[in-house]
Amino acid sequence: MHTARDLVEARYDSVARFCDSLNFFAERFISKHRKEILRQAEGDILEVGVGTGSSLKDYPPGKHITAVDISREMLRRAREKAKNYDGDVKLRREDVQSLPFKDETFDTVFTSWVFCSVTDPIKGLTEVHRVLRKGGQLLMLEHVKSNGKKLGYIMDRLNPLVARYGVDNINRDTVENLRRAGFKAFEEKNLVYDVVKAIVAVK
Repeated sequence: MHTARDLVEARYDSVARFCDSLNFFAERFISKHRKEILRQAEGDILEVGVGTGSSLKDYPPGKHITAVDISREMLRRAREKAKNYDGDVKLRREDVQSLPFKDETFDTVFTSWVFCSVTDPIKGLTEVHRVLRKGGQLLMLEHVKSNGKKLGYIMDRLNPLVARYGVDNINRDTVENLRRAGFKAFEEKNLVYDVVKAIVAVK
């Protein structure tokens, strides 16, 4: 019997070879905002959901990065991009819901369009909170459910269909999930209406 993790991994393995092509037109927008938020990345860095490694080009040089993903096929492609980064990158196959790292290992955690697809987002964010050092920061780019009554309603109605045939959810309340996971301080910046956000959360 397949677990929820097995199903997510299989979905991402199946789309890995198309991922960069599918994101081609959005990559300029994504890369611009990744570079902006990654200027804040300090110390020992963990990237959760590195995918094919497109984010690696947007880090400042000379960083020490541990990058994890649940998909073998995504990581296989990320290894080629990691060779071009002017710094230290270690790639590992891990699930954010059960990270193998000790408490308070990292100064910064970065995620980009990840917690829309984690099976149990609060469990995953609680793990991120655990491995962050006191005062450490979680940097996120994420799409979330709109607070607008009409748009939020539409996202709720469409989500079962999108989640069934896609790989993510479109109605996650990620800011509330951060609170439930133990994060106290937040900065939010709306990038597209109130649906696409840059978020900085501090432990």
